[in-house]
Amino acid sequence: MVSQAGIISNGSFEKNDVRYGGWSFFASEDVVGWQGHNIEIWDNLFNIQAAHGQQFIELNAHCSGKGKKACQPGKYHIYQDFITEAGAKYRFGLDYRARTNKPEGFTVSIQDSSGSEVFKQVIDDHDASSWRNFSGDFVASDSLSRIRFDSMVNGSLGNLIDNVYVEVIPLSGFSAAAFSVSEPVTIVLFIFALALLIVTRKPKQS
Repeated sequence: MVSQAGIISNGSFEKNDVRYGGWSFFASEDVVGWQGHNIEIWDNLFNIQAAHGQQFIELNAHCSGKGKKACQPGKYHIYQDFITEAGAKYRFGLDYRARTNKPEGFTVSIQDSSGSEVFKQVIDDHDASSWRNFSGDFVASDSLSRIRFDSMVNGSLGNLIDNVYVEVIPLSGFSAAAFSVSEPVTIVLFIFALALLIVTRKPKQS
């Protein structure tokens, strides 16, 4: 599924309702916007409140099968494709938190439609007592981009994630290099500047 209107769809994982104080896991195709491995959604489990909204996920999700084959490290990943404009600048962000007191970590990457990474960051400074925030900027290289999360730890415990977003970075301030004026407006501005120059240069009367 490709996100369009809000850039990222279901970034706070609210679309699959989970009972308060509980958790549930879903195949990624059953979670709006996301693809990849299973997605485990929490709602105030262990009295951990979401960073945004009511729900969040554990990246190291519950396995759908049994045994080591179902829970290999490389399977803990989710991603979402979204429409971009080549050359445009974007900002993305997320909130993250540790589940345990053991080291946890994951990578967040932005990829183009060929799978090439235009941004990648290791996040491993988790805190089990509070949410932290990460954000980054990237320039889209084509019309389709992907945000992806890959766990760096084994087992089905760890890496709580919430409030995933992508937004366009607006032009900040006026820049002659980035701003063009249409011809009719240019003529008006020129006449105005010329008149202002004549007024300021008019000699004083004695």
